[in-house]
Amino acid sequence: MLKTAKSLRVLSFLTLCVVAMSATNLPAAPKDQSPEFRMAKIFADNMVLQQGKPIKIWGWAKPGSGVSVTLTQDSKIGSAAVAPIVEDDKGEYSVTTVYVEKNPPKLATKTLQTKADSKGKWLVKFDPAKASFQPTWVIAKSGEASAAIQDVLIGEVWVCAGQSNMGWGGFNQKDREGPSADFPALRYVAWEDSWYQPLDEISSRRKNITWRKCSSESINSMAAVPYLFGMYLQRYLKVPVGVINVARGGTLGQAWCLRSELDSIDNKIIKTVLKDYDAETAQWNDPKQVEKIMAEWKKACDAKKIEFAKTLPKAAAEAKAKGRRAPRLRLPKAPGDPRSGWSPPAGLFNATIMPIRDLGVGGVLYYQGENNNFNCWTRYEYTFPKIAVSFRKAFGDEKLPFGCISQPGWGNFGLAPEIATIAEGYAIVRDIQRRALAKDPYSGMIATYPSGNSYIHPAHKRPVGEYASLWALANVYKKPVVHRGNMYKKMDVVGDKINVYFDSDPIVYEKWKHIERNAFWQVLPCPREGNAEILGFIIAGADRRWYPAKAKQIYVGKTACISVWSDLVKEPVAVRYGWANWPTGNLVGRGRLPAPTFRTDDWPIPEGLSYSKEARAKASEKLAKLKAIGLQQAIDRKIRQLIFDLPKLEHELHMKNGGLKALTASKIARIEGTIDELQKDPWISRNLSKYPELVAKLKAARAAIDAVKAEAQKIEGKK
Repeated sequence: MLKTAKSLRVLSFLTLCVVAMSATNLPAAPKDQSPEFRMAKIFADNMVLQQGKPIKIWGWAKPGSGVSVTLTQDSKIGSAAVAPIVEDDKGEYSVTTVYVEKNPPKLATKTLQTKADSKGKWLVKFDPAKASFQPTWVIAKSGEASAAIQDVLIGEVWVCAGQSNMGWGGFNQKDREGPSADFPALRYVAWEDSWYQPLDEISSRRKNITWRKCSSESINSMAAVPYLFGMYLQRYLKVPVGVINVARGGTLGQAWCLRSELDSIDNKIIKTVLKDYDAETAQWNDPKQVEKIMAEWKKACDAKKIEFAKTLPKAAAEAKAKGRRAPRLRLPKAPGDPRSGWSPPAGLFNATIMPIRDLGVGGVLYYQGENNNFNCWTRYEYTFPKIAVSFRKAFGDEKLPFGCISQPGWGNFGLAPEIATIAEGYAIVRDIQRRALAKDPYSGMIATYPSGNSYIHPAHKRPVGEYASLWALANVYKKPVVHRGNMYKKMDVVGDKINVYFDSDPIVYEKWKHIERNAFWQVLPCPREGNAEILGFIIAGADRRWYPAKAKQIYVGKTACISVWSDLVKEPVAVRYGWANWPTGNLVGRGRLPAPTFRTDDWPIPEGLSYSKEARAKASEKLAKLKAIGLQQAIDRKIRQLIFDLPKLEHELHMKNGGLKALTASKIARIEGTIDELQKDPWISRNLSKYPELVAKLKAARAAIDAVKAEAQKIEGKK
């Protein structure tokens, strides 16, 4: 007992220390660093500047002070301003890629003058420059102070944002990719941060920004998708590529929007989320409120310690008797500062995009939506359309390319459509993204569902990076590459079938337009060459009940399409393709590129809510009921489908082997089996005994089938 008391005194002391540290080391607002003359943190050695756009350089100095900035490729000027970078030479044999340019573009040395404003910020804007592998220096001076960066290249700069699948470093070919990752003109920088208000500079809580050259060593610190995307671009375009990765795992779409764009949404969910968040941050801006919060936490810790002390002797004894360790004291989690929360409204955008908003960039690659799968998809309907808008407004470019990588396959493979159409969050997220980007000429949805597996972080990252780079090459850089499978265009109802028509990828069409009635896999999506079964379609009638569908390529006139039907839907009205967390769909176009998932209907999606405990409980209850109904419908559908399938299978089996005699025997056996179920199943027979007339009719049916069976034995089989 003395030992226990001593342990509690130590724990009490540690708790007080934690309280003191929590109260004094809370995340604080970024400090004003304007008195120190410097360039903005994003400007560092080895960075890449965007070609073809004005080159803006900015930083901080004493308010009102003069600043001069020089952009040069003259090594004499550069060497005089900054000591050259010395590569670590271990005396070992090594090989490094060197880029040799013929007739490289000339960048004339130019110096611009400006003054720091009242807040100490200064900015200069140089004319656009052409891509170049020539080392460039940026030199800034103010009075006696100076700052300079070197080994800067000019090329293509992309911002990568999203959540863990964008920030995840491992992929299943990295052991092969690593030794060959020698692309010194591919530069990479990454950080993550969050703040409740827009920042003018990368937070002082973050370390200095470091741009890395891609090498066999540095690839281990690079995220997989941004690396692969940048690598493919650099190899194809033959220009330097800079990747800025600000992804953070577990984030919602709301974190990647301008706050002003969120404020413009007229929706109860979003307004509630914003109101609650503002109330939280207001508390943490008031020292008295923070002190009160921490005092309540300390009180809860004290109560937990008292409770633990009372229960410990008995719990320790019981644990000892069972050969287990004594239970440990687990204190309530210390309160977190919501101003720097993990995924608050506009939080990631404020802290990572706003500080670099003056930088010239070529485009944005976005890979997020997994967390909106978890009862947050209704919110996503409103926030996702604001993401591309937010990036374009921040960077001041209404035509800024925005590539959205849709969700990989994940979850349970082959889920019944009756259940999948209720609450498969990934399918809903893909659909939200598709609809939001459908009419945006500067955006694209990049299908990646074949790359998934049962793990939320699929290791098969190479196709994702490749598909994303193909989208950029085709749509941003106008290169003649196939970048997607064919996309849904329209549908026609023809009797009990629906004909689905697709567009033709412009590159495919240009290459194959001279071929009439060619093999359909050359002009349409198809799982593989040959008449393989097409998977992934579901179909519904006016009752909005979904069924697995059969699909076949046909021609209507000279136009190829896919005919979709189900034996159980006589008057179809809608079709969906790839509607599941992990789609079974296998439509691919030329180059094995997946056809984007789609739906032809505009029926409401069941709500997925989580903005409050009450809303989440209500939505979860409703979804659970819908799933239960869906499960019953799936079972009913399988039984009904068997009624259609069994006669066909019997005929196919017996008419080729046994003839009419065998076919008749098979059908009689099925009738006999049904009577057996009614008469011999213990539960059924016990309850049917209450209905004598029905029991008598079953006996009569048994006698009749026995007579038919005997008569059938006389039939001569025919081949």
